[in-house]
Formats: sequence, structure tokens, C-alpha cells
Amino acid sequence: MPRSPKPGGAVFVPHSLADNRKKFGKSTSRLTAGNIATPQQEAAEVQHAIANRIREYLLDQNTDLLKYCAETPLPRGLSYDRFQRILRGETMMTLTDLMFWTGQVPDLAEFAHTSMQRTLDADHVEGRYARPSR
Repeated sequence: MPRSPKPGGAVFVPHSLADNRKKFGKSTSRLTAGNIATPQQEAAEVQHAIANRIREYLLDQNTDLLKYCAETPLPRGLSYDRFQRILRGETMMTLTDLMFWTGQVPDLAEFAHTSMQRTLDADHVEGRYARPSR
């Protein structure tokens, strides 16, 4: 099991930023009702949306993560255990994970972009973290 991230760093447990951690990757609604105050919260929201999209894809394929990983060649460093932790929000998704799933799930790259843009354009970004108007 990986060691726990240091508090306040760039590495964090995404589901720890959710109002209900069991919701992570299993809902299309936001993780929190409040404002987004940090880039970590934005990242958690985006990972939550991507995890939910992957879960829906697997359901549409009439499979689950375990069966999918058993039947799909996985690159070095990627595994069922890792993906399970990512989809539950226990581990941060990396670009390597995202690139793998982008090659598996149709339109996931566009979905990830749309999810990030939706978070960036949201009215719920707190003042101290708000971006300048475009």
C-alpha cells in the first residue's frame, strides 16, 4: 500500500475533499456544495468526473474493472489495484493513467477537456482563487 501523502502538499487523497466520499466516481453531481478554493479541489472534481465516465463506459461494455483489467494488456506500472484506488478517489490520477484511459474510452479526451473547462468557468470558484476573466 502506498504511503499517505504529506498534508498540504501537491499530492492528496481526492475523495477527502468530497462532502460524501462514497459519491466519488459514482455521480455526475459535484463532490461539494461549497465553493472551490484550491487547485486540489478542482483536480478532485475533474478526477471525479473522469472516474464516473470510466465507470459508465465499463457498464456500457457489460463488464467491470476487474474483468476489464484481466482482459486488457496493461502498461508497466498500471494495474487493477491502482485503477480501483483512482476510481474511488483514494489515489490521484496521473497523466499516464489518463492517457491509458483516453486510449480505451471513446471521446474521453474531449470529456476531460470539457470537465476541466466547466470547472474553470464555474461561478463557484472562491475569490482568492478566482481566475481573471477571459
